[in-house]
Amino acid sequence: MKIFVNARFLTQPVSGVQRYGIECSRQIKKLHPDTVFLAPKNILHHNIADELGAVIVGSNTGHLWEQADLPFFLLRNGRPPLFNPANTAPLLYGRNYLTLHDLAFYYHPEWNAKAFSTWYNILIPRLVIGCRHLFTVSQTVKNEIIKYYKTAPSKISVTYNGISAQMQAGLEGIPKEKIILAVGTFNKRKNHQNLIQAYLASELKDEYQLVIIGDQNKVFAETGIDRDRPGNGNIKIYDRLTSEELINMYAKAAIVVSLSLYEGFGIPVMEGLYAGCKVVCSDIPVYRELYQGHATFCDPNDIPDISAVLAQVVQTEFPPHNIEKLCENYSYERSAQFILETIKSGR
Repeated sequence: MKIFVNARFLTQPVSGVQRYGIECSRQIKKLHPDTVFLAPKNILHHNIADELGAVIVGSNTGHLWEQADLPFFLLRNGRPPLFNPANTAPLLYGRNYLTLHDLAFYYHPEWNAKAFSTWYNILIPRLVIGCRHLFTVSQTVKNEIIKYYKTAPSKISVTYNGISAQMQAGLEGIPKEKIILAVGTFNKRKNHQNLIQAYLASELKDEYQLVIIGDQNKVFAETGIDRDRPGNGNIKIYDRLTSEELINMYAKAAIVVSLSLYEGFGIPVMEGLYAGCKVVCSDIPVYRELYQGHATFCDPNDIPDISAVLAQVVQTEFPPHNIEKLCENYSYERSAQFILETIKSGR
């Protein structure tokens, strides 16, 4: 069976959604080499496109490419099944398999630019109804989709994120330093502003460096953080690091913090655990589902509580994480295999 993948994610900066698209596509390519990856012309990640053998089709870019050029190409090529790993898909195509990563656009449209939130709240409900099968990245999000879109549970499967092969190979021999690391786009839901305030209110500000990595994508509403003057010389903010630089930062970090107000999975938490970091994260349902027993939780809206938990974690020696078990359950290879089986079965 010829399977096609919507590889528009190759044109976008890498955050969690694009990481899932890239890593699942790599595994799909290994497991089913005949898979065809379709992309618009404005590719950012040329090395990954070459690795996947991506085929450029159409003349448009962005949503117009996805809603016009992509389905037109597919219709001319026998209407094959199309896997869409990054939240969106061609609305007027009848053989979509879609991964919907979370419902942040539904719960908090104010976190994104108005045009983005409006488009997603028009598009996504229709895609959920019309797709052949729906994947998501946690049981928490699956339950939300069932509740708010009245979708049959049998139509939705959980395909978790995992650890990239590059990270698995890149952590050896790097000593830990006094670094508190947060990774995530500068979006209000990532809650970097409360992390900065909690850090500045704690005694750790003179001993530990706070490093925040994440760009300000145009689809997100402004956070109000002054990225050039975040409030302390020990705070470093980076727009974007290479994969090698990011892995090196995880390897050096003593603590990884994710104070997100809402998530579908939370890849930085998983990566922090894999890198041997102590992990502090917000007490939200998805983090309880995925990381109970591995991370220390705090109230993401309570700055004194965040400061206290950070200080507590610094002073506490935790037993080693059973990261092998987590990686067995949360695996791109396992997710890709299930996606392929689902598409081949015609579910």
